[in-house]
This record gives sequence, C-alpha cells and structure tokens, in this order.
Amino acid sequence: MIIVLNEWIFHDLYGSNGDHRQSEAALFLGSLVRSDDTLVIPGEPRWTNRANRLMRFVDARRRTISKVFRSLYDDSDRTLRVRPEDAVEIPPELLAQIPEEDVYLVSAYLFAHADVLVTTDVPLFESLAESGLVTCRMRDDFLADY
Repeated sequence: MIIVLNEWIFHDLYGSNGDHRQSEAALFLGSLVRSDDTLVIPGEPRWTNRANRLMRFVDARRRTISKVFRSLYDDSDRTLRVRPEDAVEIPPELLAQIPEEDVYLVSAYLFAHADVLVTTDVPLFESLAESGLVTCRMRDDFLADY
C-alpha cells in the first residue's frame, strides 16, 4: 500500500495532541516500518520541516520515536519522495473543492499513484469523499484497520 499522511502524524508524534494520540501514532509508525507499505514524502516545506523538527527533540520518548521515523524517512526503498517539480495537475473540478493548503497532498497522492491519503482534516476529507480519484480516510478509522 502507498500511503500519504498529512501533518497530523507529526503533531501526534510530537505529543501535541496528548499522550494517547502520541502512543497510537508511535504504534502505527512501528507497524508501518515493519510492513511492506510505502510512505509518500511530499516535497512541501511545511511537511518536511515538521519531519525535520521531529528529529530535533531530545527527550527519551520522542528521541526513540524520531529514530523509528528516521529509519523509514531515510529508506529510499520504503519512501517515495515527491519533488515540487513532480506536481501532478489536478482536474479543475476537484481542484476547486480542495482546500488550498492541501493541494500539495492531493498532487503527491496522484503522482505516487497512492492507495490512501490519511487525514484529520474534515474539510479535506469532505472535499475528496466523492472524488473517485483519491481515497481519503480519517486518521482514527485508518489506524483502527491498520
């Protein structure tokens, strides 16, 4: 499976959304590392800056999480990096529905021929719900099945 994650993963892994969400995200990350699934790394500074910020925490818990994330992030066999110049044109009718700040996620999804975009963003989810081009799942539903 090819997976696109929006920034919820970082907020959860940082611990910003509480210990429970951090633990859930860390368990997911461990499962992802052990799977054969591919993580899409969008070429968007907001996404990559958050990934790099994760790697700068020094407390033991987030340091451990960071090392697991880094092992995946640096594995070119397990990640698909989407550069800004790889942007895929989104059909105009879909583009008009997507929140502007999330266009890069949909473009990365289409470029990577991804299987799922996982989000906590209700407007993004609703904009894609009936698109037919992008399979979008909410974080909690996705993690429950993963």
